[in-house]
Amino acid sequence: MSIFNTKYEIRDARHEKGAVLLLTIIVMITLTSVVGAYLGFVYYSTKSTGAQISDSQAIYLAEAGMQKAIWNLMRTAANGGQGENWTTAGTTENLGEGSYTMVVERWDWALAANNATASASSENGSNVAANAIDGSDATYWQSGSKPTPGNPQEIIVSFPYSLTINKVRFYLPSAFSRQRPKTYSWQVSTDGDTYTIAYDVDSPGNNATDVIDEFSTAQTGVNYLKLEVTRVGSGSAGVIIATLEAIGSKITSTGTVDVINRTVEQTVAVDDASEEAYDQIDWNEL
Repeated sequence: MSIFNTKYEIRDARHEKGAVLLLTIIVMITLTSVVGAYLGFVYYSTKSTGAQISDSQAIYLAEAGMQKAIWNLMRTAANGGQGENWTTAGTTENLGEGSYTMVVERWDWALAANNATASASSENGSNVAANAIDGSDATYWQSGSKPTPGNPQEIIVSFPYSLTINKVRFYLPSAFSRQRPKTYSWQVSTDGDTYTIAYDVDSPGNNATDVIDEFSTAQTGVNYLKLEVTRVGSGSAGVIIATLEAIGSKITSTGTVDVINRTVEQTVAVDDASEEAYDQIDWNEL
């Protein structure tokens, strides 16, 4: 074998080793990239799954806070609760791996400020139906004529969404006591056409000017609330209502797990000592 051939053999061997090394490096880089991508996928999938679990836990905690607030409202202090007039700017309680914060406000669903609107069978000048839900006791609705059984006078409040109601109120200044409702009914409707009587007062001896009426059965799915008056105190003037209210409590509950928050709100929690007022699944998520 010549020296010339030996040199070529050495060069070929070196080239083969270089090619193998380059191929090995390419394979290693490819494997590293694949493994890195897989590990990244596993990491983010695990992180995403953990976030989903925390998210679900947060909504369950928010619902738990809602139920705890309802429990407090339904039971008096003597029975371990807080009573129907309870309010809180924020009560936080720990539960499991997180916590919930309850906010409870007294609420009037008939207020224009809460997106309700009002109409009436008749109005007297500037004393329009909207005055009864403007949040002021100084302004009032006055019907254009005196109510009678044959010519009842009505004021109707339309809510922005369906409610559960069992407690309502009307008020007028004592200076207008002659124009107070004496014989009247509270009626509810889902469509504004067909009404059901929820509470009926047929008492000529009724002389109050600030009246709260509580329905024996909570009315659900209420989109319209009507006060129909067939008799007032005396005189020939129309009925006057300065304030008309649908009374209840607004509950907001926020569940927190790690840094994740979920908040739910009860569209209406009426004043009632029985389960029926609260057994509607009518909360919505904020």
